[in-house]
Amino acid sequence: MAAASVARLVPSKHPMIALGEPDSPAQEQLHWVLVYGSSHSQRLGDLPAEVTREFLELVSTKTSRLFDRPSVKAVFAFESVGDHFGPTVAHPHGQLIGLPFVPRRLTLAPTADSCPVCESVIRRDLTVMITNHALVQVPPWSRLPFEMIIMPVAHRPDLASLSAKEITSMADCLHTGLQLCRLTHRGEMPPYLINVMQAPKGDTSHHLRVELVPLHKDERTLKRPGGMELGLGIYLNPLLPEVAAGILREVLPDVRRCPA
Repeated sequence: MAAASVARLVPSKHPMIALGEPDSPAQEQLHWVLVYGSSHSQRLGDLPAEVTREFLELVSTKTSRLFDRPSVKAVFAFESVGDHFGPTVAHPHGQLIGLPFVPRRLTLAPTADSCPVCESVIRRDLTVMITNHALVQVPPWSRLPFEMIIMPVAHRPDLASLSAKEITSMADCLHTGLQLCRLTHRGEMPPYLINVMQAPKGDTSHHLRVELVPLHKDERTLKRPGGMELGLGIYLNPLLPEVAAGILREVLPDVRRCPA
């Protein structure tokens, strides 16, 4: 089987959210599982970039279909890797959930006449790599040492609004970011989260971003959220974003570069 045909969507047997009476034929299926790979030991970062692209394409297609439902206001897709997050299924997988509300963290409040994500593109000191269509950057608001965002260079609200070249660049940049996580953790993949942050339904001011949030420091140790982080949402990042971006740029030559 070709690498680009191993990803698929299946309904969750244990949905986190559902609308309607339990076990009723009228109940809406809002929670889906993204399955990829044929090995329990391989995660998205271990598979070819083509699988990462298919992951994003599946999220794009399912998001558009869920937005056809009046009850769905936002769609969140993610992959969590590592025992820290308590996965209940050993096989590598992501998840996609249609939400009847807009989560507070999904959007970054724009100013009156600008997009905060578009503005961050000019921060060359935070940029790890940039192509004609997408870029990898350490966000100025990074919560953890090597948090990265992957985003289209042009202002695009969601995956469905990307051209074929843009979604390929996004997938390749996400794949590269995952390899950078491994290289900055002495060759071992740290626990990480991938958050696909698409626009809520009808919000064109939102700038699509994929958050890549690994839980490691600039040595072979982990940075786990503590009391301040979980209690107040105030993150104590031990590494300046500019320094983290510099470390990631240093190891970038060891990773296959994204095509322009």
